[in-house]
Amino acid sequence: MKPFGLTCVALCLLTAPAFALDRELEDLNRTVFQSVDLNKDGLLSLREVDLFRQDVMISQDYDDDGTVTAEEYLGWDMGWNHLAETRGVADQYWQARQHVFDAWDTNHDGVLDTEEQALSQSKDFYTAANQSNTPLNFEAFKSNLRIMAEMNKAVNTNTEVTLINVFEVPEGALEETITMWAKGRDFLQTQPGYVSTALHQSVAPDAKFALINIAIWESVETFQAATAAMRARGTLPQIEGLAFTPGLYKIIARD
Repeated sequence: MKPFGLTCVALCLLTAPAFALDRELEDLNRTVFQSVDLNKDGLLSLREVDLFRQDVMISQDYDDDGTVTAEEYLGWDMGWNHLAETRGVADQYWQARQHVFDAWDTNHDGVLDTEEQALSQSKDFYTAANQSNTPLNFEAFKSNLRIMAEMNKAVNTNTEVTLINVFEVPEGALEETITMWAKGRDFLQTQPGYVSTALHQSVAPDAKFALINIAIWESVETFQAATAAMRARGTLPQIEGLAFTPGLYKIIARD
C-alpha cells in the first residue's frame, strides 16, 4: 500500500432513526475529516474534498497508469478495514466499498479514471450538501457523503436507540397507569434487545405529561419485534382517556 497521511408501553412505532456512530468509529471519522480540512475551519469545501480525492487516487494507483482498478481501490484503506475485521463484519464492509466503486464506475469498464472519480465525487458532494455547494460540516461528511456513509453503515456497531414515551393520564388513573406500565415492562424485559427502562413521574401535579418512560433497546429491529410480540399477547388493560406518544431517538451529543 502506498503511504498516505491522513421500555416501555408502546403500541406504535414512529419513523426509524439513523444511528449515531460508536466512539471508535467517530474518532476515525474525525481524524479523516481533519485531514481533509486543509484550512482548519471545521468545514469541507468542494475543493478540499476534491484535493483529498486526488491524493487518494494517487495512493490507490499502485501501477501508476492513471486509473484505479477495483483491486487497487479495495486494497487501499483509511482504517475501516481493521475495524471491520475485528468486529466480524468484513464481508459487508467490502460489499459497501464495492458498491461505491460500481457507482463511480459510470462506464462499467472495471476501472476508475480521473474524470469518473472527479465527476462522481462532485455529485456525491452536492448530494451530501443538499443539492448545493455549501461546505460540509462533520455531521454531513460522515453521514451524507456517499463513501463515508457506506463505510460507516457497514462497520458501525452503535445501533442502540432510546424510546421516549410520554403519558397524558386522566384524573384518578395514575396508579392504574403505573400498574399497566409495570405489566408491559415485565414482559418487554424478557425480550431480546431489551437494555433498560425507567418510568418518570412529574413533580408538578398539573403537568401535561404525568408520566414519561425512557427505555434503551439494542436496535430498532429488536424494539419492533418486542412490541409486536406484546401486541400479539393483548394482555394490557385499556384505560379510558389515557393517551401516550412513543418515539425512538438516537444520541447525537453527550457530555
